[in-house]
Amino acid sequence: MRTYIFGPVPSRRLGISLGVDLTPTKTCSYDCLYCQLSRTRFHTSERSQFCDPEEVLRELRSVLSEIARPDWITISGTGEPTLHSGLGLILAEIKKLESAPSCVITNTSLMHLPEVRQELMLADRLLPTVSTVNQRSFQRIHRPTSNLRLERILEGLQLFARDYTGSIEVEIFVCPGINDSAEEIAGLRDYLRNLANLESVYLNTAVRVPLEGEIKTADQGLLNNFRTALNLAIPVTTAFEHNFIPPRSSDWNRPAASSDIIKLLLRHPCSEKQLEQVLSSAPDTILAMLCELVTEGKVKQTSNGDWTLID
Repeated sequence: MRTYIFGPVPSRRLGISLGVDLTPTKTCSYDCLYCQLSRTRFHTSERSQFCDPEEVLRELRSVLSEIARPDWITISGTGEPTLHSGLGLILAEIKKLESAPSCVITNTSLMHLPEVRQELMLADRLLPTVSTVNQRSFQRIHRPTSNLRLERILEGLQLFARDYTGSIEVEIFVCPGINDSAEEIAGLRDYLRNLANLESVYLNTAVRVPLEGEIKTADQGLLNNFRTALNLAIPVTTAFEHNFIPPRSSDWNRPAASSDIIKLLLRHPCSEKQLEQVLSSAPDTILAMLCELVTEGKVKQTSNGDWTLID
């Protein structure tokens, strides 16, 4: 039974991504309005070694022996990965494996800490979230721990970007009525134009149903207008322009089990087609396992067709 490794995950931007979850569910420095998983259960910005890095690495090596080479090994999951104080060690060992490049998906909240910036230098790619440069909007969207200040976070990301040699793609989570005004977009534009080594920007929105009804989905027209207003000289893509289905299966060398579905849905709601691809299983096999899990009261299908865990 896996504890720390999940997937492979069908990622819009990363193709076939093998996930590494370093924090207990749901341990985070934010409690975002747009989160698709669950409310934050352990709200903290204090770093800790939540799990033994050696156990994580042993499990990672085992899973890598079961599947075809993933496109990325991605540190993400059900909470904020930079909260784990052993992140640097884990990234260094992933590099030694030479199985796939590493990517860290972060909410950026701890970028003001020098030790976090130093550890993240070991990642091949960083996907940090910057949805606003306005403290009031920051508080409303992310509901951070009380000691976090947006100004320090933004300064920390700038310091990191100046020396980082990997790929940086900033994610902006567009929340209609909160961070899509002309003033908000202008602030983001000015900040991003001065962020060194930024390769691209990704405009995300509530494609999946979030927990909070306050958050609405930005349609493609709104995202297009947002992109135009940003007026950046680098690629800016949107959630609706990425393929939801990975182009290839992950080619497991063992039959998928219902526990694999549970582990995946804990971190990432999926359609049946996505489950078929990442678990290398026939449609009737996936459907049978889903039906069994429904009977057990463990999963449900949402209004948009995705499958998710019952909290």
